[in-house]
Amino acid sequence: MRVLGDIARLGAKRHPDRIALVFGDATLTYGQLDASANRLAARLAALGVTAGERVALLAENCLEYPVAVFAVLKLGAILAPLNFRYRPDEVAYVVNDASPRCLLVGSGYRKLADEAAAGFRSPVATVELDREGLLVARHEAAVQAPAIDVDPATAAMVMYTSGTTGFPKGVLFSHSAYLASITAIAIAGDVTASDRVLLSLPLFHNGGLNALMMPALAFGASAVVTPKGFVAEQVLGWVEQHRITLTMWVPTMLSMLVQSGAAARHDTRSLTRIWYGSSPITPTLLDQVRATFRADLYQFYGLTETGMNAVLRPEDHLLSAHCTGREMFNADLRIVDESGADVGVGGIGEIISRREPMGMIGYINNERATREAIVDGWIRTGDLARNEGDGLFTVVDRKKDMLISGAENVYPKEIEIVIAAHPEVLDVAVFGIPDPVYGEAVCAAVVARSPGTLDAESIVAWCAQRLASYKKPKRVEFVGELPKNAAGKVMKHVLKAPFWRDHDRRV
Repeated sequence: MRVLGDIARLGAKRHPDRIALVFGDATLTYGQLDASANRLAARLAALGVTAGERVALLAENCLEYPVAVFAVLKLGAILAPLNFRYRPDEVAYVVNDASPRCLLVGSGYRKLADEAAAGFRSPVATVELDREGLLVARHEAAVQAPAIDVDPATAAMVMYTSGTTGFPKGVLFSHSAYLASITAIAIAGDVTASDRVLLSLPLFHNGGLNALMMPALAFGASAVVTPKGFVAEQVLGWVEQHRITLTMWVPTMLSMLVQSGAAARHDTRSLTRIWYGSSPITPTLLDQVRATFRADLYQFYGLTETGMNAVLRPEDHLLSAHCTGREMFNADLRIVDESGADVGVGGIGEIISRREPMGMIGYINNERATREAIVDGWIRTGDLARNEGDGLFTVVDRKKDMLISGAENVYPKEIEIVIAAHPEVLDVAVFGIPDPVYGEAVCAAVVARSPGTLDAESIVAWCAQRLASYKKPKRVEFVGELPKNAAGKVMKHVLKAPFWRDHDRRV
């Protein structure tokens, strides 16, 4: 495979009648997927879409989504997936930043697209993804592919960061970089052609599209796409119905599954591998997942800017479940101090990832941010990690989230793990707030399992028994839920903002 469009083309060549995708009662074979993508590509070409131009895509998970993805890629155009949870102003922000030739709109999203269009700086053609006119039936003749030789080094997608710190940035990724990442993920995650993969993550997100769907289709597996929303009973019902062998769930999803008790009501023995990642998992939740499912666990690590580049495989979970993972076979990671020197075993530093072969081209329309992120061929991740030795590392926190209280470095993740172990705590986020004496103080936003069962004093006392005194929360806020993005990551800037509003500091 040279380019991403080859995943559909070669799938149709090698196993045209094998089921590639399932959505509800509808299916697409590999042959139908490729032919449908060719049909839409021809339509987009007639609208003037050419290689190098951007095409935005606003839709929920559906059969049309992968068809649209491959249609754009086959033209050598650049796909810009949009979060379907965006408000009109957020859609307008991304569209104005990406400047697409056209906007592909899935069922139920025309109204949102029309409302957002009022904020577009330039007119953008809207194309509705009509299933009846888009998908090729089994008996139809093959549709000719675009006669375009796509350069593997050119951009395939512009993926917008999750925006946990404010406005998202568009990350340009090449065909060759995605293929390097897809290959590494499939090998590290033990993907086979006989797999039946459950796609519960949104396809606009890298996790759903490039970390799970693409590896599955590249290796000839069948993927069951689930609709918007995540209901534990439904999800495990699909696992049972389709005899799912592999899936990826973020920690928030895993928590919902184990808390629901739905696993006891469904046969999940076919599920042999569970991938997880995107946000940290607590030891308590990890133990609950192990007790609920018999599947092997794989923790994947990576960023939008770097692609997935590290994994904690099942054998590593046996003795090193507290670790994040080790670099994949074609990745090159370092953990460095402020001077750029590698830290020794036990040391903490920033993870940097070699740009080749699987790193980003850069940020679209943001040369300054690109220069800051890519230094001497290495991408700065902003993640602080401990060198555990034997190739393993543990992410201790985001560099921007670390706080300094009375000259002591405090890593919120460490405190979150302790508080999350409290039997009455459902979720927690820890962050720094201004303090007139110590500069910053620890604040914990806590979601209780049952309202009224906890108070601030009990949380502080729990921490005092397990942490150094300077790490105890000085303030505890009880909230109904934590603000999270589509990937399940907590948006700490939302929690911090009220405390820092009158201080000269960006959150």
